[in-house]
Amino acid sequence: MSTSSVAGVEMMDREGCLRYRRSSQARGRLLHRAVRSLVGVLGAVGLVGLVGAGCNNSGGSLLDDPGATALPSLKVNLPPPPSFAEPNIPREYPDGTVSVYGLRKEFHRYSEQKNKYLGQKVKLKAYLLEIYQCPVCPKNQTCKPCSEPHMFVADEANAAKDKAMLVVEHRVFKVKDPKLTLGKQYTFEGMFQQSSPKGFSASDGLVVFYTMVDDTNKPYVGPAQVAELEALKFEAAAKAKGAITPPAPAPK
Repeated sequence: MSTSSVAGVEMMDREGCLRYRRSSQARGRLLHRAVRSLVGVLGAVGLVGLVGAGCNNSGGSLLDDPGATALPSLKVNLPPPPSFAEPNIPREYPDGTVSVYGLRKEFHRYSEQKNKYLGQKVKLKAYLLEIYQCPVCPKNQTCKPCSEPHMFVADEANAAKDKAMLVVEHRVFKVKDPKLTLGKQYTFEGMFQQSSPKGFSASDGLVVFYTMVDDTNKPYVGPAQVAELEALKFEAAAKAKGAITPPAPAPK
């Protein structure tokens, strides 16, 4: 097959394959014309015929031009894929306490099934990661209001804070804080909710504190438990005095 050359662009070799050699004088214009010629050849002969003929790719590449530069190879560093395996943490322990994982696992995403713990009293067994305390305001200065004291707990002593669960509203006015040790496992009894009376909220749940046993081996009772006990005492006293009477039957 004949070889035609148009202003520095070699169009065909003897095997019938199209070759492009970039001209140092008129690359852009001639390459455009060559592509137009290629489109015409494809329309007449057909793509399958050209591919089936087989081309010798050993010569005539763009990198043969002295001015061409090969791009450096790219290395892509992707993070490891996340693990979807179940953690080696029980949802419930033999003593009836529940784990952070167990409480959160009961949130059935994309389902109408309810979390069986939500709105119920639970005994959460977890490690204490952090106790938030309001920073001390320097004397004669005005400081921003801070959050109520709260705790971060998790299923593992070395867990990241963003994996922890909130235990909130444990401090009782004019009562010493419980004696606790960071990194130690405790059982926190409280109400499992997504929000608390004082404004804490968490879509994956939090525990409104009721009571626990601290390092002195004595129970520490929180304000929610105190309020509940006071309400029960008031109700019992009212019943004893006859203040609370059963409702009258509806008229027939």
